[in-house]
Amino acid sequence: MAQQHRASGGNSLLVLGTIWLLGAISDRLWFAFDRSVPAWDQAEYLTSTLNYWQALQHPQWFSGDWWTNFWLLSTKIPPLTYILTVPFFNVFGAGGDRATLVHLLFSAILLASVYSLGVKLFNRQVGLWAAAICVLLPGLYRFRLQFLLDYPLAAAITLAFYCLTMWKQEAASSKPEDFPHLRLSASSFFWAIAFGISLGLSILVKHTTVLFLFTPIVWLAAGALRQKAWGRLGQLAGALLLSVAVFGPWAKTNWLLILTGGKRATLDSAIAEGDPALNTIDAWIYYIQHLPEQLSWPLLLIPLVGLILYWLRRPNSSSIFHLNSCRWLAVFWVGAYLINSLNINKDDRYVIPYLPVLSILLAYCLTLWPPRWGRQIRWGTIGLAILMMMLHMWPLGGAFGHSLVQLVSPGNSNYPFLGKEWPHREVIAEIIAAEPYLQSTLGVLPSTPEINQHNLNYYGALANFQVYGRQVGTNLKEVPQDVRSLSWFVTKTGPQGSIREKIKKAQNAAVAAIEKGEDFQLEKAWFLPDNTNLNLYRKRRQPVEIQPLNEARSQVQLEQVTVTGKAIPGVALPVTYIWSGPWQQLQSGLVLVTWKHRLASDILESGQALRILHDRAIAQGTLHPGILQADKFAVGFRVVDRTAMLTPANIAPGSYNLQATYLNRKTGETYPIEVPPVTLKIDTDPLKMRSQTIPGNKNDQKLKIVQTLPDNEDKPELDLVTQLRAMAVNLPKGLTSLEPIFEQIGRINQYDPTQDYTVQAEQALEYRLKQEPNNLEFAYALAFSRVLQQNVKSAIAALEKVTKLDSQNPYAYAYLAFVQLYGWHPKAAQTALKPALALNPNLPEIRVLNGLAALMQGNLIQAWQDLQFLKQLKI
Repeated sequence: MAQQHRASGGNSLLVLGTIWLLGAISDRLWFAFDRSVPAWDQAEYLTSTLNYWQALQHPQWFSGDWWTNFWLLSTKIPPLTYILTVPFFNVFGAGGDRATLVHLLFSAILLASVYSLGVKLFNRQVGLWAAAICVLLPGLYRFRLQFLLDYPLAAAITLAFYCLTMWKQEAASSKPEDFPHLRLSASSFFWAIAFGISLGLSILVKHTTVLFLFTPIVWLAAGALRQKAWGRLGQLAGALLLSVAVFGPWAKTNWLLILTGGKRATLDSAIAEGDPALNTIDAWIYYIQHLPEQLSWPLLLIPLVGLILYWLRRPNSSSIFHLNSCRWLAVFWVGAYLINSLNINKDDRYVIPYLPVLSILLAYCLTLWPPRWGRQIRWGTIGLAILMMMLHMWPLGGAFGHSLVQLVSPGNSNYPFLGKEWPHREVIAEIIAAEPYLQSTLGVLPSTPEINQHNLNYYGALANFQVYGRQVGTNLKEVPQDVRSLSWFVTKTGPQGSIREKIKKAQNAAVAAIEKGEDFQLEKAWFLPDNTNLNLYRKRRQPVEIQPLNEARSQVQLEQVTVTGKAIPGVALPVTYIWSGPWQQLQSGLVLVTWKHRLASDILESGQALRILHDRAIAQGTLHPGILQADKFAVGFRVVDRTAMLTPANIAPGSYNLQATYLNRKTGETYPIEVPPVTLKIDTDPLKMRSQTIPGNKNDQKLKIVQTLPDNEDKPELDLVTQLRAMAVNLPKGLTSLEPIFEQIGRINQYDPTQDYTVQAEQALEYRLKQEPNNLEFAYALAFSRVLQQNVKSAIAALEKVTKLDSQNPYAYAYLAFVQLYGWHPKAAQTALKPALALNPNLPEIRVLNGLAALMQGNLIQAWQDLQFLKQLKI
């Protein structure tokens, strides 16, 4: 008998493997024909996978900083799916279709979990039919064909639910003679540990895991409390703590962005998409209405008819088989349905994790058909589901086939795109061919599923991360800055896609500035498969130009400086530097540029500024080796760097000489750069200036001054390091200054997708502070640059310096306390706030931070008192 049981189990596993293999063949065949491009979310997730693939090429497993940066690669979306995709990239190479190979792994996990649940709760027959239904559910196979997180999440949640079910069954079956409320079997400990790990991993796939598993966990906890089963309750609590240990490192690193990003992903998206309000019946029947699309009518109705027939022919109520199993599955599904309905942002794909559990119930109901017809009904239902899947996945049967599938299985079909390839790779190749030594940021104005910032960014990442795509032109008042800051744009004729009404004016203004202005020229155009045109525009006057020289160079040199316009206090002054040197030093170099008053030292006297600082990376940090061979970099290179520097609003009139120092970002090496003895003259009244060169200067050929409009209207944008320093000046003002500052940070982050400007600023300011350790402006800017990098440890050190230099400003202590709280150091935060409370005990910002520190330490009374000041905050 045992031998027969093992043989039956082996046959079942063989059938299960066959189901997985047939589903895999079907999916890979679809991908072999598909020539589409990933849409918004798909492309964003693919790019994140490439980021983790790149990071895992040279891991530093025992470096805390490496792990912090590793988790920071995905600040709002849990990264486990990306990480699990990396081995597939290592074996098969990078690419969209190859990324979906990870779904073979998740399919195996899903089918094994569904089968095992079916066997545990019912029997092998139910487990196998449930696995087959999972392959054939429209709500699941539509997302197997896209690189999204929802299908992996369905697999991860089903695995966690299986482990929870096994723990429930094992813990309930433990009946020791002594201490029945405390002692549990070894297997229950095993399944508690398995559940904790699987729950943590599931949250690392997507944090909406809690929406599905919350109800069964609370159900079991309540049952254990009611029965006074303290051992089981302790095991469950231990499993939850173990899950925190699994997902905790990522969540701890990114917790603030997770919380702030949650609002955008729920409330903002729901409002933009017009989802029903929670006080309407539509919000609560939304997913019920969509069940036929997710299941198909045959897989929904035929099992229900089987259940009804079984109910009608049962001898009595006690003859209902597996009532407890059905109740347990209902706890999961009903709880998940209600909690997801409570989420104001609704989409079919958000609830597909409950479909595998629903497939078990459907499979069980299929087995309830009378034996005389049951076999034919089951095979007929599965056969019809296979036919509907084929008609949804392939354009078969023409108009009749389409009408039939919409009647039997409503919902969108997922046909492979068989037309002409979209030109994304060609767009990226065109940019790289024009600027082979530079990293470029492409401004993307349309936002359609086929042409958007995410998929152009993804194809740029495939090209060795040399081109980044970013959506700009979304804020009317920022359009001039967008146009000045980027050198490449794409526009599109016809429908512009998901451009919301409030940003259409901005997009139209940006398109007009690019297509009709004089600053850009059409580089190339493509005719798209949707019968529209894609246009690639390039700035006529490039901010950075680089060319190889015929001879090698040993050090960086400044060959020429060109200042364009009049030095108006507080206004950007256009300047062009021409650098030359060896590639490695140019790419790794910061230049610390100082225009210093000829008659003054490096201090402020009489409230006037006596220097202009212009520190940044050469070529603004955009030098990129691309795919060129190493021998191509043996020669020297010349870099033309067109930018603008900010003359202080209180600058003193007089003559300013140029000084420059080279700082190697990798080694810390410094050396003075020989510069022409040029002079910049600033008059008391800039409007009366006729020349800014000193007459008779023999180096005039190396310093050119070109007269322009008084307000420098044709100026380029300030480099991003200068913009950061200019913003940091307002930090001592406190909360009122932060909103405009971070609005600008959000804007300039689009221009530098890697946010390298924050690192440039940090390294330059560290050097400056060593020379001037008491410079408060430098101290604030350094702290700000480190905060923007989310580098908690170094930001705390910088802010401690700020509190020493600005000891009478309560906001300095508030910034330090905030970063301490961000790093989960509430006691240190409370200590940092003590001087601020002494300076101004009624400042709302200080009291709220103190309340949060008290709350994180469990001091609820103090927290309640201080958090009352939230009402006074104007945020």
